[in-house]
Formats: sequence, structure tokens, C-alpha cells
Amino acid sequence: MSQLTVEQIHRRALDGDGDSQFMLARLFDREGKHDLAVGWLQKAAEAGHVMSANYLGVRFLTGQAAPFAPIHGARLTFQAAEGGNAEACARAAVLNAMGVGRESNWKQALEWLRKAIEGRHPGAADQLEVLKAEADFHGQQGALDLDSLITPVSHVVTSADPRIWVSEKFCSPQVCAWIRERSKGRLEPARTYDAELGGRSTNDMRTNTGAGFGLWNSDLVIALTRFRIAEAAGISFVMFEPVNVLHYDPGQKFSPHYDWVDPDVSHFANDLAQRGQRTATALIYLNDGYEGGETDFPEIGYAFKGDAGDLLIFFNVTEDGKPDPRTLHAGTPPTSGEKWVLSQWMRDKPQPVV
Repeated sequence: MSQLTVEQIHRRALDGDGDSQFMLARLFDREGKHDLAVGWLQKAAEAGHVMSANYLGVRFLTGQAAPFAPIHGARLTFQAAEGGNAEACARAAVLNAMGVGRESNWKQALEWLRKAIEGRHPGAADQLEVLKAEADFHGQQGALDLDSLITPVSHVVTSADPRIWVSEKFCSPQVCAWIRERSKGRLEPARTYDAELGGRSTNDMRTNTGAGFGLWNSDLVIALTRFRIAEAAGISFVMFEPVNVLHYDPGQKFSPHYDWVDPDVSHFANDLAQRGQRTATALIYLNDGYEGGETDFPEIGYAFKGDAGDLLIFFNVTEDGKPDPRTLHAGTPPTSGEKWVLSQWMRDKPQPVV
């Protein structure tokens, strides 16, 4: 096939050959003709070409060189997974767990992960070992029932008003290490909302780095952790923004700030109307071995530094939903060592699938 001319590839594509349709799409991509590429990939996928379904599924899930259409992307991913594509099986595990394209089903999600392992997808077997370690950490010796891990956990109320909760040993050391490793190599300068210009930008008040995980580049370990946060907070997973993993080198900080979106700033009006208020924040501390680096609440004289695996939840609004200025907080700089933390924002409206 690789020795064919473009004309021959085009002719075979017109005759319905899936491999040729896929190859023709790639040629159009190289020329920047992405609309034509998507058209040929769709034609091939509709005829059952597994590689085209997987490739186009990723593009719809990310919106790269294709319209952003996550539900359609999920359906194509399931199609490719059912066709035996190991990469699609690994991604289908996450989609099935999160209820994107199909109803949320953790047993089926685990089956997709096992199929990805059978197909030798890189990292799939490691995911399963981390999930087993998490189950053992929470008392499931020798068993792996992900549904039973997604239950409310006990917490200590460290502040009743504003509400701040701590759950120690929320995650296993293996989960913490997995999330850290997934984030390395993807760190970028962290940004903040820009009250003057709108949008998000980098500035001197926040000097740490971070890595975000959307629908297409998440995994079953991260998905399980987020669902467990939802149960711990008592807030539905559909209210969750994409998760972020934050990294602080010595001296890096996030100066005192609020996580709630200021309703008095005109630039934020559209965001509030469409996506709602940030009602709560969850932080999972992912490592030990650093000095400093507390999460500081200066208005109430409280600071917290978690051990690896500890969960901190604080509610950014009062019980009647109003922004609470007492939740002013800062990520203070480590004085030695590096700090890793998973950050999860929650809103009061269902969030778009991203």
C-alpha cells in the first residue's frame, strides 16, 4: 500500500477500501485540509474501519483538527474498542466509568481496561496494579470492586464556618505516585482568571506549574479518584471542572486568592451564567518530603499541610450560596523539596464534557 501513488490511493478510497480511505485522510491532513480528512475518516469509520474510528474518536474528543464533539468521539471510541483496538479499549474504560457516550458502569470500565491489557496497550497493566493497590489500601484484600470504593468517607471538620474538612489517608501511596508520574513532562505555567481583561493569564501572584487532565488524556485511576472526591464532598461528579495537578518547586507560590468567581466582575458574568459558581475545592496532597508549602487561610488563622494521600475540602460559599471572603487562601512556597497536589474545583451547575 505504501508504494501506491496518490491517484491509486484515491481510486481505492472511492471504491470503499478502508485502509486507503484512512491513508487518504492522512494525506489531506498533511496538506492542512482537515475538513476533507474528517470526511474520509467518517466514511471509513461508518464502514467499520477500526483504525479510522479510533483516530477520529480522539479528534472529536479533543477538538484538534476536527469539531469538538465529545459524545460523538466517545461513540467512535467504543466502536473502535469493540473492534479490538487496544488504545480505544483503554480510553473506553474511562468513558464508560465517567458516563460519557454510555451510562456510567465501573464493572464494564474494568473489563475495558482488561481488554486493553490483552491488547498490550502501554500502561494498562500498570493501571490495574495501581487500582488493586488502592483496593487493598481501603480493605479489599484480594478483591477489586471499584463501585464499593466510591462511597462517602469519614472526615474531620477542622472549621465549621467556613466549612473545611480533612480526610486522612484518602488515597494510597500508589495512587499518589501514579498521578505524579502521569503529570511529569506535561507541566506548564499555572494561570489565573484575569479580572481586568477577562480570560486566564499568567502573573506574578501564581508562580507554580500544573498539568490538566481532560476527557481524552485521563485514565481509570484518575477517574476513580475524582468520583471518590465527589462522594467525599457530597457533590455530583457532573459539577466537576477538569482536574489539575499542581507542582511547586522551592520558592514557588500561589498568593492569597479566592476560588469563587466574583459576581461583581463584568468579565466573569458569562462564565457564571453558563457554568455556575465554584462552590467547593478539593486538594489531595500527593507527596511528603518538603518543608513549608502549607495551604494557608489567613482570614481564619488556619493552615494545613497534608501528608501524602490526605484530602482537604473547603467550601468557597456560605450555606446559602454566597461567596465567602473568609475562604481567602494561599499555596505558600516550599522552602525545600517539591510539593505535588491534585486540585479539583466543583461548581453549582453541570459542567460541559471536556
